[in-house]
Amino acid sequence: MINRSFQKIFAFLYLFIKISKINWIKYYKSNSETIIWIKTNPIFTIKNYLLNNDLLSDFALIESMVKNKIEYKIVFGKNIGKYCNKRIFYTVSRNCNPYNLANYSRFLTYTVEDLSRQGNTMFPKPHELKYWENKGYMQSQFLKLGINHPKTIILQRNFKLNEISNLKYPLLLKEIHSSGSKGIYKISDYKNLLLSLSNIWKKGHSQVIIQKLVDMRRDLRVVVFNNKITSFYWRVNPTDKWRPTATSFGNSTEFGNFPKKWKETFISYLKSMNLPTGAFDIAWEKDDIEKPPLVLEVSPFYQLNPKLPLKYSNISYKDYKKKLFICDAYFKEYVDIVFENTLSMTNHYNK
Repeated sequence: MINRSFQKIFAFLYLFIKISKINWIKYYKSNSETIIWIKTNPIFTIKNYLLNNDLLSDFALIESMVKNKIEYKIVFGKNIGKYCNKRIFYTVSRNCNPYNLANYSRFLTYTVEDLSRQGNTMFPKPHELKYWENKGYMQSQFLKLGINHPKTIILQRNFKLNEISNLKYPLLLKEIHSSGSKGIYKISDYKNLLLSLSNIWKKGHSQVIIQKLVDMRRDLRVVVFNNKITSFYWRVNPTDKWRPTATSFGNSTEFGNFPKKWKETFISYLKSMNLPTGAFDIAWEKDDIEKPPLVLEVSPFYQLNPKLPLKYSNISYKDYKKKLFICDAYFKEYVDIVFENTLSMTNHYNK
């Protein structure tokens, strides 16, 4: 915990060194047609602002503007509602849910849609935001667009028992609004399913995902941007038992061995969703990459893990993330990759 706190401190210090402070001032114009919307006032939401990495994301967005020599102004929180016919850029995070709704993504989605109706051009665009941590919408689009994915049922809160009477166990239960492998439960039998559903409804969710459990011990995170594969890595579960593949569950990260056979499939899937970029979580039944890939999820907004530097290949990725006083430290590489990714997206939106 102490090590992570130091990482945050060093990342902030590096962040303030990295930004072009003079150009921030040079290109700031109070009458600019281009607005950077800081979704909340950081003074009043400082804890969530830092925990959700909004500071890093917002700084990267401002830096991407000045690198493109674009004049901008900053608008905080609810003050954005009075603007019409502007170009509005913003970052996507949970830090825009003033009423702490279970559907934390919907408040931002509604706001962005209404700002768009006021004649503003929003970046990211409203249709991109619909995929953000909304597994119900995402899975319905997979079905509609013919994107190969595990067999899935979207169960409503007011479901009938006959809808779940003939399920095969074990299976996965997923909360509609969640990320980072949170809100995912392996269900062993009918009794366990009813209990888990009851707990999910208590959290305020209106829907839940019931999904076939894929027999896998690894999945592939692959990022597509502008019809190119820009990043990928494997998340590997070293045990014999199924568990979510996020590294927070003790899994390792491996770079390399991209399954080139499926490159065009991943690109075509993103194109069918009309998204400029997306991070796919891909699995194969029994980890057999010769079989058709199964798309578990996709997110148009994502965080990338820097590659493990070759000089540190003798240590695990988990240990690499903990090391502070080394060249190419994780916190530095992470800040750099967020800035690079944000600049690429800003360049795309400003074409």
